[in-house]
Formats: sequence, structure tokens, C-alpha cells
Amino acid sequence: MTIDDRNIIWLDLFPFLTYQKKSRILDLFPRGVDIKKSFSSKFEIRNMLTDLEYNKMLALVDDKILDDKIARYQADGIEMITIHDSKYPHLLREISSPPLCLYCKGNTQLLDTNCIAIVGTRKPTDYGIVVTKQYAKAFAECDLTIVSGLATGVDTIAHKTALENDGKTIAVLAGGLYNIYPATNISLAKKLTENNLIISENCPTTPSLSYLFPIRNRIIAGLSRGVVVTEGAEKSGSLKTARFGLEYNREVFAVPGKINSPMSKGTNSLIKNLTASITLSPDDVLDALNIEKENSKNISRQLDIKEQFVLNYIRTEKRTFQEIADYTEMSAHELNTILMGLEMEGLVTKLANNSYIMS
Repeated sequence: MTIDDRNIIWLDLFPFLTYQKKSRILDLFPRGVDIKKSFSSKFEIRNMLTDLEYNKMLALVDDKILDDKIARYQADGIEMITIHDSKYPHLLREISSPPLCLYCKGNTQLLDTNCIAIVGTRKPTDYGIVVTKQYAKAFAECDLTIVSGLATGVDTIAHKTALENDGKTIAVLAGGLYNIYPATNISLAKKLTENNLIISENCPTTPSLSYLFPIRNRIIAGLSRGVVVTEGAEKSGSLKTARFGLEYNREVFAVPGKINSPMSKGTNSLIKNLTASITLSPDDVLDALNIEKENSKNISRQLDIKEQFVLNYIRTEKRTFQEIADYTEMSAHELNTILMGLEMEGLVTKLANNSYIMS
């Protein structure tokens, strides 16, 4: 580990230093200089800090303190990839404010793969759940690495769907790796570290503070060739990720929803304002990114009239088993056989309360 790498990791120990302040401090010194030994000589640094902040930094200039921190991270399987490292992802390096360091746990080789971001609301409707699963499954089958933020809702569905389809996925955290948020996703995060990856730009002890989430979103967009918003409310954080995608010249896509659905106001607005391309199927995204679809699965037979009758009824909204039976006038046994077949072929998704919707 070089002096320049250690400088960045040392600065990351101080949560009161914003990205801009860290960058300014680094710019004050030539490469190869141990900043913690020399920063007290720079009046510019003294002027940008309060007395308390300045004294906190003075108290941590001992090499042993930094060595102990780095040793603990490494013992816990955390790899530190700074912006000076050849392993640093090239797409992320191109953005206007690239993270100075990525704290990584898991398979860091995924940073050098074709990535696609899937983001959306923390409270998806049944429609949003189905759509997110559909896109994540298709991307996983085409060997794209799915990037998301480990939040509840769309993020969690995207990560889990990737795993379920033997795909690859990266979770970008707002806080440090020792503070997984939400707590309900601690087990998912642990599973991701086995063959996939979780990362953060903040040192592992950083708590998941609210202001860090929108800042984190720039990394999701920066890592990815494209950003897909599957469902999002008018003020959804996923819209911020989409805006970062546009700023970084990424392909941005939005899945349309019902005009009276609060959870589709954000995606519909992106489409209306021409800030995102409309996508009606994963193929739209794959075509735009020139991704081969050789692994995509197609229906190998013609649906019969009863199967098509069922699909038409559940095409736009979920229906319970009983509602489908009443509408089609089929026996429970016949309908169950049809639904099971359609579900196995990926055309129908079974939801809670014995409800179904077209995939």
C-alpha cells in the first residue's frame, strides 16, 4: 500500500471531512508526501476546520493508529481500492466526483464487468415487484452485473433475483460496511460477500446517515453502463440516480406505470420530460446497450386459447385465484394446472394471498 493510498484511508477516518474537503487537502500536497505528518503546516487546512475538528485530526497522526485500522479491515476481509489503484473501475473514474476509496467485501473482480443499475421505490406495488424481477432475471441471464443500493423494495428484489438466477450483483452502501442498513438485509449482505460484492466509499465504521444516501447514488450510476428505474414515486431517491446517470452520459430507462399510481409518478415523469427512454421490456435495454441476448429464454410453443384467456385477464393487474376462476368459469383443478404451467414458463407470477399477475 502506497503513501498516497494511506493518505486517503487516513482522511476517511474523519466523518466531518466532506468529499470536497478531502479533495482540497489532497491537492495541497504533492504525491508521495505523508499528509498526516505535514498537514499542520498548511494554514489552508486550519482555516477550513473548527478547533474541535482540527484537534481530532492532530490526535490521530500516529502511524500505529492507522496501521491498526487497516489491519482490522483486512482481517475482516475488507479490501481497500483507492483511486490510484489499477483495480479501480474505469467507468467510475470518469465521473465528476469519483470516490477516493472503495471499501469492498466480496468478489472485487465484478468491478471490471458490464454493470447495469436497477433502482426504484422502497415500497413497490405488485406491478413493480413483477417488473423488477423480470428485468433483473433477463439481465442476469445475459451476464450483466446488477448494481443497486441494498435498500428495501426494488433494490432488494434486484439483488435477490440476480442471486436466484445465478447472476452477479453489487450492492453500494451509504454507510460503512460495519453498519449494514437496513438491518433486515444483514443476512442478504452477508450472502453477497460470498461470491458477489458489497462496497462503500465511507470507512467501515461510518453510520448510515440520511444525507449519505443521495450521495451514494452517484456511485450506482457511475459504475453502470445504464440505469433502469422500474418503479418510483414523484420524490423517489431513484430519480436522483437517474439524474446522475444523465450527467455521466449513461443510458437511462424508465418503466411506465398507471397514470393514477403514486408509485409510477416518478417513472412516468422521467418519460414525459424526455429525461429517460421508455422501456417496455428488458430487450429495449439490451438492444440499446448492444448486449447479446443469446441466453434469453423464449416460449417454445404456441399458447392454447384457455392459457391466452387467463393471461389477458391478469395482464394489467393482479387477480386472486377465485377471481380468475369466476371470470374464466374453469374448474379449480383445470385452472390450477394452467397457472402452474404458465408460472413455470415465466409468464405468470404468483403473489401473496394466492394472487397472480402476468410477468
